[in-house]
Amino acid sequence: MNLFDSHSHIEMPRLYPSAATIVKRAKEAGVIGVVVSPIEPKFFTKAIDLTERFPGFIWTTLGLHPPRTTPRTVKQCMRLIREHSERILAIGEVGLDYYWVKEEHKRELQRRHFIEFIRLADELELPLVVHSREAEADAIRILKEEHVTRVQLHCFNDPSLVVEAASQNWYMSVPTSVVSRRRMQRIAKTMPLTNMLLETDAPWLAPQPRQQNEPANLPFAVTKIAELQETTEESVAKNTTKNALELFHLELYEGKVHRR
Repeated sequence: MNLFDSHSHIEMPRLYPSAATIVKRAKEAGVIGVVVSPIEPKFFTKAIDLTERFPGFIWTTLGLHPPRTTPRTVKQCMRLIREHSERILAIGEVGLDYYWVKEEHKRELQRRHFIEFIRLADELELPLVVHSREAEADAIRILKEEHVTRVQLHCFNDPSLVVEAASQNWYMSVPTSVVSRRRMQRIAKTMPLTNMLLETDAPWLAPQPRQQNEPANLPFAVTKIAELQETTEESVAKNTTKNALELFHLELYEGKVHRR
């Protein structure tokens, strides 16, 4: 099976020193590509380093974790995105986070900044990787109002909105924590394979709680999703990898992933 990790954080200090070992284990597990998504610009240098050390295997996006959004950090991030638009696959992760941010005026600031990132993605013709923790309804509303088409709803966590997101032909990524988290199992059971991506969100959201995650754990998610959907592991792998390549405008040629 060819597996694709559509969202990880191997550039984080916890994983970065072991990148070579992590990549080796991932390839042995059948992973053909890993996207890293720096949560703020200070990690972007390490992300670029990884894409250069492991070309055709590690790819990067660039965004700003919603709780970190301020006028200054957004301006800095948007400048970097423009400078490196040819090197990144997408803008993200960006979006909304109501889990960590409770004050309404700060949430409103997040919404305004989210729209700025959406419009930049449209200008640069790049897809969006969307963080929407406990804010899925507002994220979907804004995406629809802005007529966004190329979207990854990272670690989508609202069972009641799966059908609406799928109706927009957006992709939703299921993390490896689907192995043990019942809420995520409910989502994975109903999510169409035509809209599904796999992700680890490494080092977080491991198959079992309190473990450090990495891309080599993707097969555990495949097995669980196949069980939930009463289909084959091959079907899960084939569809989710096809979707990831389509979203990020990549292609698999002679066993290696390339940009189109």
